[in-house]
Amino acid sequence: MSHSPRSGGLFQPTRRGFNTLLGLGTALTWIGNRGAQAAPRPYGLPASPFPIAPFTRDLPLPADKQPLLRIAGTSLPPNMPYLPGQCLHGIAPEFYNRPPAWQRHPMALYELDQREGFAEIIPGVQTPIWGYDGTFPGPTLRGKLGEPFVVRMRNSLPRATSIHLHGGHQPSHADGFPNFYVQPGEARDYYYPNIAPLEPDGSFSVGEAPSTIWYHDHSMDETAENVMYGLAGFYIQTDELEDQLIADRVLPGGEQDVPLCIQDRRFNADGTIYFDPLDHDGYLGDVHIVNGVAQPRFRVQRRKYRFRVLDGANARYYLLRLSSGGFLRLSNDGTLLPFAQATDELLLCPGKRADVVIDFRNAPDTVYLQNHMRQDSGRGPGGNLDNPARLQTPVRLIRFDVVGPPLDNDATVAADTPLRPFTPIRPEEVVATRHFRLGRSNGAWQINGQFFDEFRAQAMPVLGTAERWVFENSSGGWWHPMHLHLETHQVVRRNGGQPRLWERYTSDLTILGPNDTVEILTRFRTFTGPFVFHCHATEHEDMRMMLVFDVRAPGASNAPAISQYYP
Repeated sequence: MSHSPRSGGLFQPTRRGFNTLLGLGTALTWIGNRGAQAAPRPYGLPASPFPIAPFTRDLPLPADKQPLLRIAGTSLPPNMPYLPGQCLHGIAPEFYNRPPAWQRHPMALYELDQREGFAEIIPGVQTPIWGYDGTFPGPTLRGKLGEPFVVRMRNSLPRATSIHLHGGHQPSHADGFPNFYVQPGEARDYYYPNIAPLEPDGSFSVGEAPSTIWYHDHSMDETAENVMYGLAGFYIQTDELEDQLIADRVLPGGEQDVPLCIQDRRFNADGTIYFDPLDHDGYLGDVHIVNGVAQPRFRVQRRKYRFRVLDGANARYYLLRLSSGGFLRLSNDGTLLPFAQATDELLLCPGKRADVVIDFRNAPDTVYLQNHMRQDSGRGPGGNLDNPARLQTPVRLIRFDVVGPPLDNDATVAADTPLRPFTPIRPEEVVATRHFRLGRSNGAWQINGQFFDEFRAQAMPVLGTAERWVFENSSGGWWHPMHLHLETHQVVRRNGGQPRLWERYTSDLTILGPNDTVEILTRFRTFTGPFVFHCHATEHEDMRMMLVFDVRAPGASNAPAISQYYP
């Protein structure tokens, strides 16, 4: 029996189907005419009808996914017979020419099934969801640097999907290009080498080894809806350096290492998730959830904890503070910072991560993680990045119940503790500068006056080179978090001045507030092929604020070649 997340609500056509039926130009014009003057949505914006008693349920932790088996060796047949079933999409060509450094550990083989399920997001209410293995969030995948994964993604849903490993460094074939689909009833083998980018001498870029990354749907025109219904999960990776920091008790590990996925949802009267595919401003919910549960509680000891915080929302920004104390920030997105930074608050946008340490040793018995950001529409928060709008009464997201006496032999991390080396991109390495103007047309979004075309590359960087990209937000009062696939980047200028301390190093997603101009430097390494960059407010991404860059080998033709990567 099918339990669609969209059953029970008002009829809602898919965005891809809507664009296909009407033609993209007509669809954008029609939607733009209804949205350009900030007209009310035709269905209104109903409040979720369920009263919620906060902090009555424990914070759930997503289960770790276990591999089907591990294989020591260098080759597997193309059809991967070691996994059950058939796969119709092959595997990345890079799989067959792997250097020894990519094989420090046996290969782990996984299978995930995208299928329907139920989640008790609100106590006593069963909500139908779409989830990896039918869970919300999906299971956590954990690996080591140089431990390759092959993940067979099976699609038991009634809709095509495409899975993106956000913050990972993987071939185009397995990156989640928007129309590299897994069709209903089919499967695709995603090859994740689990490596940091390669330097010219073949070594890993230790300073960019990822730690907290995540996987989510990235299918063309329907990312927002598919992620809204549950297609997201954590993917955590460590290398020898980070493992040593944990072993030396510099960083908390084990049960004191906790992932937190923060999201918002709005509900229909029958418990289904409210979603309007014709609202392309950006989805905002009125129920705040962490790891799939509305306002949970979490019991902690009087010691340091590491929290891997992910803003998994479609369009909501969070300004996080504690009711008592502050944070030690360890990362910006997936990579550890050069040193731990003390801060009172965290600014997160959709898709952004921040690993932090909270020290509960001298905390009161109750501590709340609170959102102080005011946001009334998908445009983004009021104000700007330097002075965002704040709530008069912050929203409590989690209650930490602090128990017991302070513990000895705790993690030693403190402000300025060294974490990971950082190598800046030098200006003399830059071989090209590209400008990208973020704008709005007919109620949808463009980059350089163009809508997304999956068959057309707007940039063709040369493998092994560095470039300067300048993003200019000229879309009025809208906010846009810009995300690059394949590579991390370094923010070197924000509005002509120095960026914030935490964003000067390595990131994969950068916030542009109203009228902001941000300059980044990035290298293109390891893999050729088509990738995308886009706004990570998922409704903006679906409504065409995305372009293709196609990395070419030195000396390769600039002729269009995207089609050769299709399975």
